[in-house]
Amino acid sequence: MIRPPRLLMAAALLAFAPALRGQDNPAPPPPAVTRTGKAKIVGVVVDSLHGRFLSGAEVVIEGANTNKTVQTDSLGKFGIDSLAPGNYQVGVFHPLLDTLDVTILTRQFHIGPDSASVIVLAVPSAPTLVSRVCPARPGAAGSSAVIGHVNDPETLRPIAGAEVSVAWIEIQASKEWGIRQTPHLVRDSTDKSGAFRICGLPSSLAASLQARRGSAVTGEIPIELGDRPPQLFARILSLSPTDSGAKTGTASVSGVVLLEGSATNSGSRVELVGTDIVAMTDEKGEFTMRNLPSGSKVLLARHIGFGAETVPVDLNSRQQQRVTIKLPKFVAVMDPVLVTARRTAALDKVGFNQRRRSGAGYFLGPDRLRNMHVNSPADILRQVPGLRVTYTPEGEVVSSTRGSGDGCVQYWVDDMPWLSLQPGDVNHFVSGSEVVAVEVYQDVNTPAQYQRSMGGCTTIVLWTRFKIRG
Repeated sequence: MIRPPRLLMAAALLAFAPALRGQDNPAPPPPAVTRTGKAKIVGVVVDSLHGRFLSGAEVVIEGANTNKTVQTDSLGKFGIDSLAPGNYQVGVFHPLLDTLDVTILTRQFHIGPDSASVIVLAVPSAPTLVSRVCPARPGAAGSSAVIGHVNDPETLRPIAGAEVSVAWIEIQASKEWGIRQTPHLVRDSTDKSGAFRICGLPSSLAASLQARRGSAVTGEIPIELGDRPPQLFARILSLSPTDSGAKTGTASVSGVVLLEGSATNSGSRVELVGTDIVAMTDEKGEFTMRNLPSGSKVLLARHIGFGAETVPVDLNSRQQQRVTIKLPKFVAVMDPVLVTARRTAALDKVGFNQRRRSGAGYFLGPDRLRNMHVNSPADILRQVPGLRVTYTPEGEVVSSTRGSGDGCVQYWVDDMPWLSLQPGDVNHFVSGSEVVAVEVYQDVNTPAQYQRSMGGCTTIVLWTRFKIRG
């Protein structure tokens, strides 16, 4: 709202510029206007929901025996000329509008010969949309909402009767009761059009969104709501009708991993969360994954010395998806009290604290790791009884001195099985300063959820700042 006066001022200065010149240099006459009898429509599409222009929208212009389509540019602008005079109507189509169940369509308007019509079209704001889809609920936690659709990734047909949930942990601190951690889970079921709406959510919220129907389930899609209420988050989830245990399929994804401040982007590890599918980036940071299961999934990228990042991706066999993942430089910082409380709550959520109280394994929590100065998980694990660290040409390798598995160890990182491409490679992709908790189990004491086909092996479970957020 500040820029228009500046533009008007610049125009005024240009208009008066000829008066400042000497009388011996008169301004040239304006060029003659060529009349064609044709008309022009120009405009802009604004995304009021996210406070930006809506780029890549399809704008359809109909009227006077004309049906033409153009796309908005990066600034949301569009234009079409050489139109016959007459009555016209303009509509806008975009995936965001499909997700919101919103139609943008102007009333008919008339344009005459040798004229131009300027129109401004806008996606409704969050308050407008929330008031439309969410009735007032006394006692609700907030006024924000998460809405969207659940579709079959292959046929794009809506899926009715799917359960959609938003989960988060609320942290409260008080002198009277100390730190209080309250988990929240809010659900809704999709209607016959596949639509869902979860209302009454607080703003300033970091949560996960997931859809489930029978044995089929999507990945946990991270979502965030801003500070100023009401907020609205909208997304289409792709839920494959097949069993969520399927680890392969016919979908594919490619992309690039960019390392902040690095001269090269090679050597990053990208995995599809929930599967054992892993890819390594080449010297340009490029990677490709094939034979993937369809549906809304999550990609996780790691590189030593950089923070881990996730990117949601909607996979299907019809089209290869393309993503860009940017990894920031990892900077270790001291944990304030509130961060420590959130981390404790997160460890409660994943069951770490409960398993530690059982005494069935060996545990290192944030209280002990905070004072360690380590570079890799191997630096932490060399302090664990029953484990030894040896040096190989590929790097440090951890093995067990106990059990019947010939010293073998198997890793889990952030509740996901780690597929080793070579022995000890976990030390190349997980920084020791990222690790906030460790669990170590000998064969007979391994909890059921961490048992794999490698019988007799020691199991090491690493929890990082990626999963145990503060």
